[in-house]
Amino acid sequence: MSALLPPITLTRRDHQRLARTAEHLAGQMHPLATPLLRELRRATICAPDDVPDDVAALDTFVTYRLAGEDRSEKRMLIHPDDHMWPPAELSVLTPVGLSLLGLRAGDRMPLLGSGEAADACVEIEAVGPRVVGGFVPL
Repeated sequence: MSALLPPITLTRRDHQRLARTAEHLAGQMHPLATPLLRELRRATICAPDDVPDDVAALDTFVTYRLAGEDRSEKRMLIHPDDHMWPPAELSVLTPVGLSLLGLRAGDRMPLLGSGEAADACVEIEAVGPRVVGGFVPL
């Protein structure tokens, strides 16, 4: 299946942090542990300064649209431990958040770990800005 999926890019720090989270969740039989581990295995790892600006990384705002929806959503992609501003956040431990992780603007991805129909997917319309030190740069 991964041959049909768009490539994903993660920073080394995010990859390590998410791997620890996924292993912990696997021990609890969390339904998104296996899909998260699968995504981490196929990710390209790079230094934080080498992540392209249009990649949906942790602590980055992502504008996306679910298939069949008329309206786009804009949320900050977060690690589940990093709640700062709940109305504007999207955890990677949701099917939508996990599906967006590491994608680039313009990519389309099936909803991972969801009970939705097989053709349910999400498309990234735009990425940015990144949140640095709890602040959104101007």
